[in-house]
Amino acid sequence: MKINKIYLRNINSFKGEHSIDFTANPLGSAGLFAIVGPTGAGKSTLLDAITLALFNRIPRFDKKISKDFIASAGSILTKGERECAVEVEFSCKSGVFTSKWWIELNKNNNFNDYGMEIIDLRTQAILPLKKSEVPDKNQELIGLSYDQFIKSILLSQGEFARFLKSGRDERGKLLEDITGTQIYRKLGKKAFEVAKEKGLELRDVRALIDAEKRKLASPEQEQDWLNKKIEIAQELEKIASEITLLEQKIAQKNKIFELEKLIKEKQQRLEQAQVALLEFEKNEAVQLQNHEKAEPFQALILGLQNQENELKNLNQRLQEEEKRFADNSKVLNQIQLRIAGLTKEPNLTLENALISLQQLRENLSQLYNKKAAQEAEKKAFEAQITELLTKIADRNLQFSVSQISDENIQQIKNVGISHKNILDETLKQANITDASEAAVKREVLAFEFRNYAQLKNCVVQFVNVNRAIEKERTQEKTQTELIVQQRPILEKTQKRLVELEQIIKQFETEKERLGKSYNFERDRQNLLKKDEPCPLCGSLEHPFLSHYANNYVEVDQKLTEAKKEEKELNEQFKLLNGQIVSAEALSKSAVQNLKEFEVQKKAVLTEIDSIKTALKIDKVGNSDSIDGQLKNIESQQSALQSVESKVEKYKDLQLLYKRCSEAKGLQLAYNQLIGQIKELYAGQDFEKEFNDIQTNYLQTQTAIQTSVKVINDLKNEIAPKNKAYENEFSSLESKIKLAGFENTLACQAAILSAEMQRVLREKKQNLLVASQTLMGQLKEHELEIENLRKSDDATTSLAFMLETQLEIKKRQTTLLEEQTRHEVTLTLLQNTKQEIQRLEIQLATLEKDNLKWELLDKYIGDATGKKFGTFAQGLTLARLIALANRRLKDLSDRYLLDKPSEQDEDELMIVDQYMGNERRSVKTLSGGETFMISLSLALALSDLASKNIKLDSLFIDEGFGTLDPESLDLALNTLEKLQQESQKNIGIISHVESIKERISTQIRLERNNRGFSRVIIQ
Repeated sequence: MKINKIYLRNINSFKGEHSIDFTANPLGSAGLFAIVGPTGAGKSTLLDAITLALFNRIPRFDKKISKDFIASAGSILTKGERECAVEVEFSCKSGVFTSKWWIELNKNNNFNDYGMEIIDLRTQAILPLKKSEVPDKNQELIGLSYDQFIKSILLSQGEFARFLKSGRDERGKLLEDITGTQIYRKLGKKAFEVAKEKGLELRDVRALIDAEKRKLASPEQEQDWLNKKIEIAQELEKIASEITLLEQKIAQKNKIFELEKLIKEKQQRLEQAQVALLEFEKNEAVQLQNHEKAEPFQALILGLQNQENELKNLNQRLQEEEKRFADNSKVLNQIQLRIAGLTKEPNLTLENALISLQQLRENLSQLYNKKAAQEAEKKAFEAQITELLTKIADRNLQFSVSQISDENIQQIKNVGISHKNILDETLKQANITDASEAAVKREVLAFEFRNYAQLKNCVVQFVNVNRAIEKERTQEKTQTELIVQQRPILEKTQKRLVELEQIIKQFETEKERLGKSYNFERDRQNLLKKDEPCPLCGSLEHPFLSHYANNYVEVDQKLTEAKKEEKELNEQFKLLNGQIVSAEALSKSAVQNLKEFEVQKKAVLTEIDSIKTALKIDKVGNSDSIDGQLKNIESQQSALQSVESKVEKYKDLQLLYKRCSEAKGLQLAYNQLIGQIKELYAGQDFEKEFNDIQTNYLQTQTAIQTSVKVINDLKNEIAPKNKAYENEFSSLESKIKLAGFENTLACQAAILSAEMQRVLREKKQNLLVASQTLMGQLKEHELEIENLRKSDDATTSLAFMLETQLEIKKRQTTLLEEQTRHEVTLTLLQNTKQEIQRLEIQLATLEKDNLKWELLDKYIGDATGKKFGTFAQGLTLARLIALANRRLKDLSDRYLLDKPSEQDEDELMIVDQYMGNERRSVKTLSGGETFMISLSLALALSDLASKNIKLDSLFIDEGFGTLDPESLDLALNTLEKLQQESQKNIGIISHVESIKERISTQIRLERNNRGFSRVIIQ
């Protein structure tokens, strides 16, 4: 996997658009390059952009990026901008792709949700993915997760420098943080917690079993309860038989008592039914008889009633229609009078009234059309006059445009004369004789104004360039003098550093030799015995041990002083070198700026000469004199503008005078027309009034004709029907009297309704049925009671039987209670046994399930998870050291990294193959050697995280600022060798000046005074 390009727009300090192409020269051919810039310029932002575009994550924020996070943190989007974006082009086994990320503010200044997409550059197609699916797709294409990517591509060797020199516990914590193996500590802790939880659960189950067993009774007691239960059951069975027999006897006596009571009750009801039947025969039966005599006349009476109602309705309709005829006749006479009033013809008849009204309508219509035409013309004049008054805007001309008087017209004429005098005066001020000359004069003045304005800008630019030239000359002189002063001091300091380097090496060699001699003499002295010769040399005395010790201390002190002096001189060298480099850059910049300013000066002078030729002047003068010329031109331009406006106003006044005169004549004609209309019709809306009269006239006339026809039809219908009714009434009256009724009304009153007939007949039937039913039931009850008395025990009373039943039931209740107690006791005993059995099964299951947790707790578990974490750290450390040594062989053949043995102190060891595979602490390494070892570890972690993925891009951060010049030189040599052997693109992020000098290919980040950065590739 290789990073090809990065594109940023408005990301943090990178305002606007910025891009870095790692495939193009010089980055593509260099391989090793530096990312340099001051603190806060955005070096780490470049790396953040990569992970943001690929995974929507940034290493410094341990969360996914969202619109709410950006709004609350105020990060990512450049301050003052409304949208930002980042793109990363990368190549992998599947091809070349571009991953994009963007976000923007909406019109309410709230963030829209972020967007992500992937483009396949071979087909230029956007992959069909949701934004949430883009990070997973990038992981699939690259072959690395986010955590693996930041450990494989973005290396921080400073973490491994601390890792090398830390103790066991601190090293374990760092190793977990670097490799992400905290999971093993969590697993060990979890195993302990689960095993503890399972153990407590087992303890609780065992306690429950013990508690249940304590509830059990002895076998003898249990058998005794069973025997007692059987005896009680047999006794209850006998009592139940006695109770059943007694209940049957009691029921028989109760039945006899109830039958006696029922017979007495039904005898009373039979007497009541017979009395009710007699009452019915006296009253309701007579009504039914009269109804039966009157019923044959019911249809004839109903027919006469219908005829009578029909005649009433016809007579009522006749009266209403006659009234309607009279009302409409009055309305028609009123309409005739109204038409006569409008037409002013008092002798109108109904026949010619509408004709006369129509003639009036035609005359008024012609006048109204003429009025509308004059109103439209008058309105057009008024609109034009109003527009002219608004445009002229003279306070002396204020009048109503709808009522123009002779006085108003004279005012317009006076204002026109006054304005003509002012116009003549303005022409003199503009130095022209006629308004037609204004256009030519205006163009000449505009030309002169443009050239003088341009000339002023050139003069100001000429003065500014001269000042800049003087400033750059002073800068170049000052920086040259500084270089001349500081360079001899720098060379002297550098020479002394070379001398100190040789001295330090000599002291270190001597110190090492004296240390080994001292150790040898000390060991040999431990082997000597008093008054016995040395087994090596045979001497009885060894005076050189103290000599070695004193010399070792003296050499160590001198070495410390030399290193201290070297450190001070290094700091002085860095300061002097930085000042000289800065001075050289400023001097070079000043010389370049001088050349550019001279070119600008020459261009300005050429432009000034061109303007002088155009204006036909010899001298330019200063800025103030040019300002005077510009003000003079502006004064003349203002006068010209005044002439044009006054000419236009004078023309408007002439047109206003003409239009007002015409409008006054039109107004007189309009007033005469209004008078003619009012003479014919003084109302508001003749057309509406005409339509109302015509409609009412026609409707009323039609209504009268209809009423005449309806009245005649009704009279013809009523006469024969009235005669037929009288004949039929007389015939029916005779028949009703023969039937025994006084008249028709009496006969009609005797007729019952169908409902009343049904009620009376049902009442009679119900009374008969009730009497017969009660007599049959009495016979049945008397027979039944006679049979029951035959089998009844007459010697024993019901009270005695009930008392005996109560005593037996009390005995039964006592036995049932005792039986229940025994059953409850036995049931509880059985439940306890079942619960013990269930708990024992549960215990066996838990013990089987807990076995694996006991084993896990035994081998990896503890309260803090340290046991399994330490074991996993050991495996990870061994794997990491093996990969680091593989990398270390490519960088140096001297050292190998090794874990501490049981005899070593609690620190990592190195094996020095140049010193006979001597094992010693990593703390004895120099700064450059430490960097080389820590870089190997960082690369090893990259190998471990990336698995089998080939990575062609690496970015190394941290660690360079703490190296001395020699160590830094070794570190850079190591990185150059790594790049040459692996052909990777390696980016070094640092602000160390020596790196800028050593690595010529750089991505420089420059920050302006507003805090924004730009990218310069060189």
